[in-house]
Amino acid sequence: MGVKMRETPIPRSILLLTFGLWLYVGGGLLAPLLEGIPHVLRVSPPVQTGLHALATALYTLYSFTCHQLPQRSFFLFGEQPAYTLEELRARVGSERLPGDPWPRAFIGDPSVGWKTALCQRDLAIYGAMALTATAMILRRRPGRPLPLWLFLTVGLLPIALDGGSQLLSYILAMIGPFSPRESTPLLRLLTGALFGTTFVGTFFPRLWRLEWAAQEDASSSTPETPGTDSLPAPGRLWSAARAPDTPASHREG
Repeated sequence: MGVKMRETPIPRSILLLTFGLWLYVGGGLLAPLLEGIPHVLRVSPPVQTGLHALATALYTLYSFTCHQLPQRSFFLFGEQPAYTLEELRARVGSERLPGDPWPRAFIGDPSVGWKTALCQRDLAIYGAMALTATAMILRRRPGRPLPLWLFLTVGLLPIALDGGSQLLSYILAMIGPFSPRESTPLLRLLTGALFGTTFVGTFFPRLWRLEWAAQEDASSSTPETPGTDSLPAPGRLWSAARAPDTPASHREG
């Protein structure tokens, strides 16, 4: 009898990637919490100043990976979860939106709330990745990997069409009589979630199986026969990436 599935080790790479995804999403949500909670609870000014400094550091850090445009981000502690650029201009004034129509430096205020450090689409992408990877870990099995064509058509194509057409419309508006197209929070959430879910469903099971195969190959190698024979064969690893859920040493035989 083989080893039961519940005893199958979860690859370390999958655990680290999933932890990193949750950490990244959590940091994007922590920034507006650090800004908004002191105003809601009316904490002392020194504490408020300290939390503001931490939030500013997070916004700055995340600005290297996300555009952080307020009109494409969610807001916490405000009247609405999201605002168009026109709504922001009406509520806070254009003078408080540096770089308008690209006021990425505006993080919010008590009247509209504070934006997340990740835009709507990025939150959907990485949130869906984290949830899908966590579900895989809880099952303790990678499942059958999605075919690459499914990722390209269901995951990549919608986000490319929505985001690409939005970007192209703004470029055309700068050179001719065209009206820019602005996507919606719902479309950004939907296309981001589709991309994140199908990305993990396509590539994480393959990574999971590759690590299984590498571990099995290493355990089956003997110290008396060092050299290239003890290394995982690329062909064997690629075959393992498409194999059933259970590694060979964990199947009955």
